[in-house]
Amino acid sequence: MSASRPTSLGIVVVNFWSAAEVAQLVDSIIGTDSFAGTPIAMAIVDNSDQQEELSKTAELARRHSMNCRILRGHGNIGYAAGNNLGAAWLLETGADVIWILNPDTRLVGGSLAAMAEIGGGGERVVAATCDAETSSPGLRALNLWTGRSGSVTALQPADGKRVSYVSGHSLALTRQAWIELDGLSEDYFLFYEEADLAFRSSRKGIPTTVIPGLMVKHAGGTTTGVSKDLRAKSKTAYFHASRSCLIFFRKHYRGRVPWIATMRVAYAAKVLFAGGVPSAGAILRGTLAGLRA
Repeated sequence: MSASRPTSLGIVVVNFWSAAEVAQLVDSIIGTDSFAGTPIAMAIVDNSDQQEELSKTAELARRHSMNCRILRGHGNIGYAAGNNLGAAWLLETGADVIWILNPDTRLVGGSLAAMAEIGGGGERVVAATCDAETSSPGLRALNLWTGRSGSVTALQPADGKRVSYVSGHSLALTRQAWIELDGLSEDYFLFYEEADLAFRSSRKGIPTTVIPGLMVKHAGGTTTGVSKDLRAKSKTAYFHASRSCLIFFRKHYRGRVPWIATMRVAYAAKVLFAGGVPSAGAILRGTLAGLRA
């Protein structure tokens, strides 16, 4: 990075029939006190077909001096591939930080400059923001015996029982970290990309940090169909969570694959009584697909 220019922030948003949410996200970015003076480029990756709606949002961003581009025409290539596509363009623009934001997130407090500044000096860093409702870091941990994830309030050391990671709804990497890790793994279509990234960054000695005071509100599940209610959770979410779970363990913990597959079958039995045959079937199909991938 040249010392003659300020660090620049690149934001990537993957859209899947959520153009209205993307518009509200852009509004929240423009409305922050620290927006002015922070060089920002935004890649809106359209994994659906909402050119007209997204064009209005992109034009609004440009009117506020944001370098905004819509990437479209590739179809639904998944979360990881979509973010990688957007990040590739952002790197071409010279972005020092790649910040992944879900369409259903809103920036509600803190300094954009604080996010941009983690890219100064060429450091390798993965970063989380804070949850606007709890003020806790946007972190989760994957239980390596159940394959299930839950929220945590602090990074936990790798101990063979869990992997801590930055939640993918608001996930940032410095330019050098993104390049060294080659972005998100496209082995996954949806889910587990963040845990995979955390595993790989730990192996490379790339630290994870939290940007204090940068508050992001996340509605959760509006695009992916995720819900804590087993009856409301979409069959797409059940399928891809199961598929990606088995892919993760096949890549990184092969010895635990039989146990994790058994756990997914047990989970399908639980869901059968709450969500019905279609939902349980989606879990079993996803498990099988992950074993075959």
